[in-house]
Amino acid sequence: MACNRHGDAQIFTDSCDTDILGLNERDIDTDEDSQHGKLCSPVCPVGRGGDDSDATDDGSSPTRHLHKLASKSERYARRSQLQRYKLTRDIPVTWTAPPRVLCVTRRHLRKGKYVDFLGEYHLDLIQENGGAAIMLPRTALTAPALAEYLPMDGLLVVEGNDISNEILSKYGCCIPRRLDEEDAMKWASDTEFDVSKDELEFALMRLALDAGCPILSLCRGSQMLNVLRGGTLIGDIEKEVPDAVVHLKDASDPSYDSHRHPIRVLPDTPLASWFEKSLVDTDELHVNSYHHQGVQTLGKGLKPMAYAPDGVLEGFYDSRYNPSKGRFVIGLQFHPERMMGDYPGCKIVYEDFLTACKNFKNSA
Repeated sequence: MACNRHGDAQIFTDSCDTDILGLNERDIDTDEDSQHGKLCSPVCPVGRGGDDSDATDDGSSPTRHLHKLASKSERYARRSQLQRYKLTRDIPVTWTAPPRVLCVTRRHLRKGKYVDFLGEYHLDLIQENGGAAIMLPRTALTAPALAEYLPMDGLLVVEGNDISNEILSKYGCCIPRRLDEEDAMKWASDTEFDVSKDELEFALMRLALDAGCPILSLCRGSQMLNVLRGGTLIGDIEKEVPDAVVHLKDASDPSYDSHRHPIRVLPDTPLASWFEKSLVDTDELHVNSYHHQGVQTLGKGLKPMAYAPDGVLEGFYDSRYNPSKGRFVIGLQFHPERMMGDYPGCKIVYEDFLTACKNFKNSA
């Protein structure tokens, strides 16, 4: 059974030229397979001439000793290798070891029951650009097992509820002004905290920042990125910003998704580069808007990319931005994944992000 290498993964073929270290006959399915034919039976010898003359007096062989001496990491690698082989029999694909982009799901109440979800717009764009979207359930019991979802080659943090006081305090971030109960009811779906989601995303984002891992943060995600870098938030734009444009419509409003407002894009920024074809003879784009909070003061090392007419920041980036070297830390207050028909630059946001993820992965 030969072993061909594709990227970082190994795909097994049907000849017995290469030994499979440490796999015994229980590991190998010797039944006839429609795609692979008869597998070699039951395992290729390891470092032997085909007989058992090198067995010890107690009947054990070097193969058995290899099982005993194999470390936990070696056993894990063999198991992963075997599982990948078996999977490719059912799903015949070339395994290319894509960059792993982690994203935490969101809670939604449907028919009286909570479900976790993540918009397929995001998932499709990650996959179309060569990434593997790794979805993490936002449930409380994910936290103790969070390390099992690593390695992380990219982090996508998107929409959700307002960030909770508990997690902001835990990470030493500034807590914004909160609406009182009556006003908070207007944006009830946003103002109800989701501490479990906050816990997971703050832990992952801080890890990504420490490791230099690419981050694409949208809407609530951009607010999280800003406070982790020492910035502050506007508690409610309608209450705190004079002459504010409409940044959020009631979900029952027929124009909730179609609503747009202008932003002014600053030159020589990643945003200006992505939307270059749409910014000929203008510095203005019209973007969707789903937020009642926003960035007040910008965090350390972050530079502005766009502002709404009322002065609310609509995009920023880390000054070390360089996707070719795996450096990508971006915050957008709007949702490019929901504007694919508006501007070609919306897709380029994800292309650039995945380029950075690939280069970050390859730099390890």
